Formats: sequence, structure tokens, C-alpha cells
Amino acid sequence: MVIWRLPRGGSISSPTWSYCPRCEHRLGGLDLVPVFSFLFLGTKCRYCKAPISWRYLSIELLTGALFALTAGYLWHMNGSGLDAVFFCLFTALLLCVFFIDLEHFVIPDGLSVLGILLGLTHGLLTHSFGDALAGMLGYAAVIYLIGLLSYVYLVAMLNKRKSVGQAAGEYLRENADDWVYVFMSSLAVIIPPLRRTVEARWGEAEPLEGYTSEEIEADEDAGGMGGGDGKLAAAIGANLGLALALGSLGFAIFLGAFAGIIVMIRQRRRLGELIPIPFGPAMAVGALLAFFFGHPLAAWYAHTFWGNIGTGTAISAGPWGL
Repeated sequence: MVIWRLPRGGSISSPTWSYCPRCEHRLGGLDLVPVFSFLFLGTKCRYCKAPISWRYLSIELLTGALFALTAGYLWHMNGSGLDAVFFCLFTALLLCVFFIDLEHFVIPDGLSVLGILLGLTHGLLTHSFGDALAGMLGYAAVIYLIGLLSYVYLVAMLNKRKSVGQAAGEYLRENADDWVYVFMSSLAVIIPPLRRTVEARWGEAEPLEGYTSEEIEADEDAGGMGGGDGKLAAAIGANLGLALALGSLGFAIFLGAFAGIIVMIRQRRRLGELIPIPFGPAMAVGALLAFFFGHPLAAWYAHTFWGNIGTGTAISAGPWGL
């Protein structure tokens, strides 16, 4: 539901019920049992007989599998039930980011805000708030630095539309303004009188809900690494901590490069041509890989190349240790 509604300008809170995207008929409880409803309904809507996409079944199965793997991994790592709840929610969030950005080239701000709140709240409850804050700020800074360099290259050096200083200043101003907008809009949900101030400054757009097609097109035309990647990085860092978040960037760069090569081959593009490829899916998968394999890989690396010196303290970050 989140993957369908948000990139189409919809809200996850209005309407509060699920409906068929074809006939918009309100769905009943028997229509909403994960996996089984899809099979028992014969892959068709009960009311208008329109076919139900197999993506619903695949996402339900994938979500269930990731929840089971997350809970099992945390149990193996001596994590608590509280850890499992927070990281299952974070896993679901990454799944939404993956499919939305892959199809629409946009990461809804509401998902990133929710991810940041999940990470910081988990940090407060588990006495690891400092790690969550460092991860949020550190990983976001790295992604924004990459975005700044890529934007300056595209705008100032490749297309020569502006000077290096003008391009850098524009990128920094726009992203700083974007963060102020997201913060003020989120605060306005708690303090309604602030909504007038936000609407007077930025209009009636709502970052906690979906995007219109015009907003998505404008984001695609901007070029370079979008601001959504930086906000997603803050969410990933808040949940994984700085060390694992930076490790997830290594996975993401590898996956992004691999996807770029595949796209170049399929579209018969030449090396050096600009090809729009969303980086959010690579960041989401990289975060999952770092979560599941980051500590074991770090332990293997430390044992192989450093021996046992300092292994325990160097790689035991996280709420459950190693």
C-alpha cells in the first residue's frame, strides 16, 4: 500500500482503508490476508475481477522472509525483542524505498523521516543514542559530499552552465533549505499553528505524504545525486551506526556500478554517456547487506589481517554487541 500510494501523491492515512486501485472498492478483511487472499481470490479483485499484480504476492513473501531473517539474526546476536521490532520496521522501510525509487526515481521524505525517528528512538531506548546520532550525521555528510561533487561536475564542468562556485553554492543552499522544510513540516504535524508558516514559505506540499508526477519529473530533471539519497543516508546511519553505514556504502557503490554496466549493455550505451540510475535501491540493499553481514565480514577481516588484536572492541558496535 505504501509503495503504491506515496509515489502517486497519495497518503497512507487517507483513506484509512485499503481499496482496489482499479475499481476503488473498499476491501474487506478477507481480502487483506497476506499471501492467502491473493491465492484464494484467484489473483483477481473480488469486486471488479481486475487482475492483481504478482508484485503484491512477491512483496508480501519478501517482507515475511526479511522479518524472519532479521528476528533470527538478532536472536543469534543476543539481540532483544525490542531490537527485532525496530529493525523489522526499518527493513520494511528499506523495502518501500527500494521499489519506489526503482520505479519512480524518488524517495518520499516521509520514509526517510520515519527511518531517522526509528533509529534515534531505538538509540534512546537502548542507550546507544550517540552511535545513532553519529551514524545519521556522518553517513549523510558522506552522501551529500558525493552529491556535491557530482553536481558540480555535471553543471559546472561537463555542461558549463555555471561556475564551480555557483554550482556548489546552489547545491548547498537547496539541500539546506530542503532539510529546513522537512523539519518544519514534520514539526507542524505536532504543532498545527506552524503549518501556516510552512505553507507561506514553501506552499502546501506535504513531505510526509506522496509526490505528484510534476514533482517527480522536476526531481529527475535536476540531475546528479538527489537530495532524497542524503536523507535516506541519515535514516540508514541512525539505524546502523556510522561503521556499518559506511560499510553499506561500499556495498551500494558496487551494486550501483553493476547495475550501471547492465543498463549500458541493455541500452547499448557507450562509456561516458549519462544514464539516469536511481541510487536509493542500491543504498537500501547495501544497508541490508551491512546489517546481516557487516559484523561477520569485519570479524573475518580483523582475524585474517590483524590477528586477534583489538577485535572485540573494534567491531562490537551496535545494540547487541558481537
